[in-house]
Amino acid sequence: MRRDGCSLFLTLIGRVAFAAVLALSLASNAHAQASGSQQTPDSARYLISKDVGAERWAISYNLNDGTVTGNVFKTDGSPPSFIWCKITGEVPAANPADNQYTLDCFGADACSAAPCTPSSWNPIVSGLQIGGDFLLPPQTASTYSGNVQPIFTQSCATNLACHVAGGAAPVDLAAPESYAKIFQILSTEVPTQFYVAPFDDAGSYLFDKIDGTATPRMPLTGGPLPQDQIEAIRTWILEGAANN
Repeated sequence: MRRDGCSLFLTLIGRVAFAAVLALSLASNAHAQASGSQQTPDSARYLISKDVGAERWAISYNLNDGTVTGNVFKTDGSPPSFIWCKITGEVPAANPADNQYTLDCFGADACSAAPCTPSSWNPIVSGLQIGGDFLLPPQTASTYSGNVQPIFTQSCATNLACHVAGGAAPVDLAAPESYAKIFQILSTEVPTQFYVAPFDDAGSYLFDKIDGTATPRMPLTGGPLPQDQIEAIRTWILEGAANN
């Protein structure tokens, strides 16, 4: 069963009983206004800060390597603890909040002096499941894995003339290579314009082809994409075009 962020991290450090975990989970909403998340300008990370009970958790979700790392700051003035997790699986959903991630996690106490050796890290939990409602910014409306790639897979990646590996055109839109082929990659037809420019739908050549600003409009066969699919791609770009 998926766990929310509060019970997740309290479980990771293993310092409280189940009853206390549940109580703090229910109380976590009281700390919501003190929590927050932010996306880095390169769209490569989500930075997340959340109050868990009386502690402040600060973690980073690295979209490039699929890791979740961070620390917990305590109220008693003692050194922080540290967590390193590797995302080993993901089940994307049309609603990003329903994305489900599986993690293997390790923990360590503060390093008192260099060198900080790998032996300081110990396994905490394997196969832990958490949701997109914890790892993604609130109200994220469109993700690459859950919204954009399914459109490419259904309507674009099967077109041998355009977007299949080994086809006539250079852009392979099949998973899992597609993101690396389009994000901040200069287009071959308009070399001054990226296929996808983060936060800028008007500056993204791929979107120009999808909405008909550039011709011929894509997909080349089968007619234009439905408007809701066009908006899903636009929203993903405006939200930073992360590899989420």
